[in-house]
Amino acid sequence: ECYFQMTLAEAVAEGCAESTIRPKSASSEAEVTASSLLESYSWDVQRAFSRVSDMNLYDEEQLSGTADWVVVTGMPPEAHAYSSAGPDHSEPAPLLDGAYIWRFDDPSLALDSLEHAVKTGYIKIFYPLVELQTQLQFTPNDTLFSDQWHLDNTGQSSGTSGEDANITGVWDNYNGSGVVISIVDDGVQTGHPDLSANWNAAVSYDWCDGDTDPNPQSSSENHGTAVAGVAAATGDNNLDVSGAAFGATLSGQRLISCSVTDSILAGVLSFNNDIIDIYQNSWNYIDQLYPSVGPLTTAALSLAEQNGRGGLGNIIVFSAGNGLLGGSNSNYKDLPNSRYTIAVSAIDHTGVQSYYSEPGANILVAAHSSGGNKGSEFPYTTYVGITTTDRTGSDGYSSGDTDNNFGGTSSAAPLVSGIIALMLEANENLTWRDVQHILVNSARKNDPSDSSWGANGAGHDVSHKYGFGVIDAGAAVALAENWASVDDEANASYGPYTPSVAIPDASSSWTEVSTYVSAGVQVETTEVTVDIDHTYRGDLDIVLVSPSGTESWLAEGGRSDSGDDFDDWTFSTVHNWGEQSAGTWTLKVRDMAFGDFGTLNSWTLNTYGTSNPLYVTGAFEYEDREFDETGFTGVNPYLPIRGADVEIFDDSTGTILATTRTNNLGVFNASITITAA
Repeated sequence: ECYFQMTLAEAVAEGCAESTIRPKSASSEAEVTASSLLESYSWDVQRAFSRVSDMNLYDEEQLSGTADWVVVTGMPPEAHAYSSAGPDHSEPAPLLDGAYIWRFDDPSLALDSLEHAVKTGYIKIFYPLVELQTQLQFTPNDTLFSDQWHLDNTGQSSGTSGEDANITGVWDNYNGSGVVISIVDDGVQTGHPDLSANWNAAVSYDWCDGDTDPNPQSSSENHGTAVAGVAAATGDNNLDVSGAAFGATLSGQRLISCSVTDSILAGVLSFNNDIIDIYQNSWNYIDQLYPSVGPLTTAALSLAEQNGRGGLGNIIVFSAGNGLLGGSNSNYKDLPNSRYTIAVSAIDHTGVQSYYSEPGANILVAAHSSGGNKGSEFPYTTYVGITTTDRTGSDGYSSGDTDNNFGGTSSAAPLVSGIIALMLEANENLTWRDVQHILVNSARKNDPSDSSWGANGAGHDVSHKYGFGVIDAGAAVALAENWASVDDEANASYGPYTPSVAIPDASSSWTEVSTYVSAGVQVETTEVTVDIDHTYRGDLDIVLVSPSGTESWLAEGGRSDSGDDFDDWTFSTVHNWGEQSAGTWTLKVRDMAFGDFGTLNSWTLNTYGTSNPLYVTGAFEYEDREFDETGFTGVNPYLPIRGADVEIFDDSTGTILATTRTNNLGVFNASITITAA
């Protein structure tokens, strides 16, 4: 019989109860350790894990055919094979402690095994290293300095005289000497007579074949050699062409001739980051709105800026994209729209948007590249390309050592990389954010009558086509020479908010959600992460409105994109550069086409920049001591003082600097102006 008065030990002994105290298992220890490991990663990396660990992102073929998976676990490596998942091979993943790459000889068993391992606590989270296909940003086809109108436009090729990079004057003092540019592409002909003098084989690699030779391996791999020439072909040597930084050192990373995984890309963007200064990328993934930047690549980008170049940060340049005719936008790709990268659009020899160049709120600057008529719908009579190096002999785009038909944003990006090399030679202490600031403040407003231009709240002219304008080498280098580094980066995050509001079909009315930002950040980049259910996302306009009223068009409807949903997609915008973050931010969404409905499920706002020293915020609270007829009953602390008048004054002079009121949370904020005596 079981009696109420029994102790637990007696009840267990008599079979009246079961002990709930069990020895701690290896899996529970691993679960605790894995949880703490995941929480130790940066917020960006945690967010990337959250996105790519959603198995709904992948199709059946990807899930059943992927052998390599990234897992986070607290188990020691020697125990991995004995976990419930039982991987056939395990190796540490790059950059993240506690992250491993598990390989399964039979990929079809991987998903079920990993899901069971999560349930039993052996691992915390996992995702597949899916192989993604890459594509060149342009399929080009180019001789000699007098033909290089992008460097010195005298009106040749019927262009506008002076519409060039304004670079020749800079060469009197700088040519990029001492700066290393890594060409991440489909291979570079290292023995090309106009490239070999600047080549550094020690910091080159072939990620496709796993060796240190980045030379092209097939007759179609011509792109990287042309890109290298635009950036840093040897100049002043009486041979062929000149690169923008003709004294810089070149290296190559052969990447886009094969499939790329999160692990491989992380390796590329952290490869010799203490030696390489600039990573030049004229490529992107084929699929739009695909989360190619996984946790490992996110960590690589972050560490490149924290540790690269001795802590100053690497410069990572990406072409914005050539999909304008298909309605594409550079913000639909998560490498060009990363705040760690510089996205470059293209203009032609007359200074206007090239017919292929994608717009985007993420674009920082434009640069000169090819233009002209490649289709009857454009008012051009000729195609004008860029003259650069080409593979020698029978290989390459042409029969000689140069080609004069190269172009696309593939040529615009290395022009920017070369000019940045000149800036770094002029001032080796520039940080990665200093470089972005200088480009913003030195770019020239081209095509000034174009309707895309507008002034933001900080007085910067900015365009969805051109960013802050076309890069100006003379102005950029002059500004770089005596540049004082910006303060450390500050950021503020708001959300996620979960409004779950409907997006009406075929309506010009906006669905709007807002948040109030109190943190004082002088903005550089703003990120918006949205989760939207919609059966035809190409219908949607998505716009972010800052407290200053600046509108950033993140997505534009009317494009032929029949894909479903925006699954926690992060857009970015540089259009708030220099504005103050404080105030109300509004996200607007609408669907102006018939036949599809949707829901804005959630959104998050992140602002990055520098702390605003002239911004004051705080809160007033009071402590409520409560009594009843029996006497003192306790304290209810930290109640907000609502609607209180607040004066901010200079204690030394008694001058009132600002007046404001507390809100319903007791919070007040104000911008103040201090005038030097």
